[in-house]
Amino acid sequence: MTAIRLLCALLLAGASSTVPAAPPRPVKVMIISMFDQEAAPWNDKLELQQSIPVPGLSPRYPVVRCNSEDVCQLTTDMGKANAAASVAALVHSGLFDLRAAYFLVAGIGGIDPAQGTTGTAAWSRYLVDADLAWELDARERGEGWSTGYLGINTKTPTDVPPLHYGSEMYQLDEALLQRALSLSRDVQLSDSDQARAYRARYGAAPASAPPRVTQCDTMTGNTWYHGTLLGQRARDWFRMLTAGQGTYCIVAQEDNATYTALKRGAEAGLLDLRRVAVLRTASNFDRQPPGMTALESMHAQSGGYPPALRNLYLAGSPLVRDIVAHWQDDAAPTAAAPQPAPAQTPAYAPRVMIVNMFGAEAEPFIKGLALSAKHRVPGLSARYPEVLCNQDHVCQLTTDMGYSNAAASMTALLYASGMDLRDTYFIIAGIAGINPRHGTVATAAWADYAVDFSLSHEIDAREMPADWPYGYFGIHTSAPGVMPRFDYRTEVFQLNTALVDRAYQLSRGVALSDSAGARAYRAGFASAPANQPPVVTRCDTVSGDTWYAGDTLGRRAQEWSALLTGGKARYCTSQQEDNATLEVLRRGQVAGKVDFGRVLILRSASDVDRPHPGQSNRDVLVNYAQQDGFGPSTANLLLAARPVIEAISGNWAHWRQGVPAQ
Repeated sequence: MTAIRLLCALLLAGASSTVPAAPPRPVKVMIISMFDQEAAPWNDKLELQQSIPVPGLSPRYPVVRCNSEDVCQLTTDMGKANAAASVAALVHSGLFDLRAAYFLVAGIGGIDPAQGTTGTAAWSRYLVDADLAWELDARERGEGWSTGYLGINTKTPTDVPPLHYGSEMYQLDEALLQRALSLSRDVQLSDSDQARAYRARYGAAPASAPPRVTQCDTMTGNTWYHGTLLGQRARDWFRMLTAGQGTYCIVAQEDNATYTALKRGAEAGLLDLRRVAVLRTASNFDRQPPGMTALESMHAQSGGYPPALRNLYLAGSPLVRDIVAHWQDDAAPTAAAPQPAPAQTPAYAPRVMIVNMFGAEAEPFIKGLALSAKHRVPGLSARYPEVLCNQDHVCQLTTDMGYSNAAASMTALLYASGMDLRDTYFIIAGIAGINPRHGTVATAAWADYAVDFSLSHEIDAREMPADWPYGYFGIHTSAPGVMPRFDYRTEVFQLNTALVDRAYQLSRGVALSDSAGARAYRAGFASAPANQPPVVTRCDTVSGDTWYAGDTLGRRAQEWSALLTGGKARYCTSQQEDNATLEVLRRGQVAGKVDFGRVLILRSASDVDRPHPGQSNRDVLVNYAQQDGFGPSTANLLLAARPVIEAISGNWAHWRQGVPAQ
């Protein structure tokens, strides 16, 4: 197939998006909740009786509910991966006309007692991501540091980081914020006797005062932190990323991810980003009162949960009613709603889809596989707006970095590209940190398991119980080592063993790239495999937006992976996207879009996750570039993946039916 014919096939694929059976449903307000108890007050009081199934939503919350006044409600499920995936699926479903819709993100969170109390309802001006940072255990922090957290690619916690992810900080529309405040500031909020009694422990207003509607800002993070020290880190981080303009107030797990997916929709012309409001109500405090430890406070019954749920509706409904009451038809966009072209058959069907996270990971594939045909997909990252393909039906997508970007881009690929991905093999290929017990700088590792590192509680190591090994522990558990419930459904993924077997067998003998700097660095380790040349191996990966390093957090990753998989996972690599990417693909299988049994993860090591003898924990993180693994690790992605890609694309008649027997 010539390049021109391939480009034509891709353009036809873009025109073959599913055409809704009816015109898109008009929406005036879309309320976004994260779990069922947040959604319940809206469903009950607004009589949201129309249920509209949407492909790609959480299997627990597969429908959008609407009423006769064009007010609708979406429940995303909890955490960043779920939030970005659900909102992107909504935006790209073609089932709703969202061009004039207002979006009200309404959920509960933990509050800084300097800004409010349990039951407080806070409208946000800024959203800041807490997770997109480097971290050392606080006991391993650098000299003079107040915390083990610091910005990625900085030297100290006081250095302002470059915002390379694009999802670190968002500012919401001021006019809508002021309208929401003016409508709700005099609302009488719900409270409880238990909440009143507990907040008295804090001794001073606003923590000890009754709840009210206010304006202060929201932190987002999968890791549910608690305590005075991590609370202070949150204040400092928020102040830094907003240049002193934002006021840290409430922490939740989804809002930057939700906004990222909405921003992608706005860039595609599907919605108006100025019509997004975020309301968070406080179910608990983010730190302990005088006389309590951080752990005691985290497990205390503060009485704030029921009032916080009720206050979502009490504080948010005046804005909803105002929008509906003053809706003007002439305020809607004048442009016609975008309509998919008539379906073309057959749609373009990639045999292999390579998924990279940033440009340097993608470059070896683009050049080495002659990926020259470009297919623009609405909803992809503005930095990487196209899927690239070659004449062998091998394609490549760059998601952009971190959970929010990965989930938003993958959802756009599945629901907005028009490609037929039902038989496609996906190879997620990116660089990572590596556990020196299982590899070295430039090692390439195929994973059987992906484990989420971030969905946890955290107490700063200086405030945790003295007998704990580290401050991380499972959500709704009492200590490290206790198995948590899998409430998020994104905690653990296991890939198809037969496919991983085949990928490893095809690539295990590949000679990998190396560098003089990497050879010199790994000589600092006393034993194999850390001090040996890189090879292709098979071991497992952990995901999380926080880029950690050091002996203690490396140990935590190893023990956490084993705990969540019943001892089956061998922790090897750490990265920032895979569980988010996998959640979208798993939902895609439910929607009939992809086969989750055709997914591979290949991670190559740009650096080690803990120091060699004589090296400090600070040095292995802050000066990771001295390991000289970036060039070899990006090159090794293609070197290790190429035999697998060629086997699939070159023997498609066999692979199309499934993984061939060896």
